[in-house]
Amino acid sequence: MRAAIDVGTNSVRILVAKVSPQGLEPVLKEAQVVRLGQGVDAAGRLSAAAMERTLDALEELAGKIPPGVPVVGMATSAVRDAANGQEFAQLFEERLGIPLEILSGAREAELSFAGAVLSLRALNLPEPITVVDVGGGSTEIYTGLATGELLGGGSSQVGAVRMLERLITAHPLRKEEKLAMEGEIERILTPVAEQNRAYGPKTLIAVGGTATTLAAVIQDLAEYSDEKVTGFAFSLIELQRIYEKLGTLTLEERSRIPALQAGREDVIVCGAAVLIKAAELLGFQKLYASAWDLLHGRLVIAVDWGF
Repeated sequence: MRAAIDVGTNSVRILVAKVSPQGLEPVLKEAQVVRLGQGVDAAGRLSAAAMERTLDALEELAGKIPPGVPVVGMATSAVRDAANGQEFAQLFEERLGIPLEILSGAREAELSFAGAVLSLRALNLPEPITVVDVGGGSTEIYTGLATGELLGGGSSQVGAVRMLERLITAHPLRKEEKLAMEGEIERILTPVAEQNRAYGPKTLIAVGGTATTLAAVIQDLAEYSDEKVTGFAFSLIELQRIYEKLGTLTLEERSRIPALQAGREDVIVCGAAVLIKAAELLGFQKLYASAWDLLHGRLVIAVDWGF
């Protein structure tokens, strides 16, 4: 078995899995919403309070990893962008006894792509395949083949937490703020979307907490399930409808949606706006969701399994 820890802008996660030439079998997967990236867009630094609550959550999650299992730690946008990201990485290693790799946007996208295409390989989806990973601080869009070979793509500084803090002040959404957010997302995402369109992608897979949560909400699941989310196909129209509905709800009303993870009530509409704009700019009317992302990709690559 092997384990991976992901320190994201909005949440921290662990994955323990059995990895072999036959594939990857998840054994344990857990997450906590900690909002490490709170205020990073404006201040350029991780706050002491955000770091402390994140490290507390990480210690709790890491304690669930079986003794003796090799563990890798990864950090994405919030730590990558913060001026004191290296300070957090040092605290992480001191508290958990594990080095923390601060992923570049390109490396994050590579790992997410590997996890996504591996999870849906049995569907024999048309190639090239584009994978979009909407995170709290950034969005990665990469295109490649089912073998794991990347053709190209990139990372953009647009994410659910970043858009929330920059442009949204009320729930339900105010019309003028909603329109401003959509315009800002389009401005930032357009270059990387055009870069991916040049490869002529035939399939779009969405990964990350935004995508999996929305896939669960669209299915009206009584509770969230990785199994019911991975491989689920939904239309851009369905996505737009749920985005509009969520935008009219208060935070309390959103919190009563069974499949919506606690702590995502405010960011989910911003994440939905990013995912919608990505699909529109890439020219897709249909998306597949996958709960397999950079955590799974990192464990696969760790044993050099076909990627």
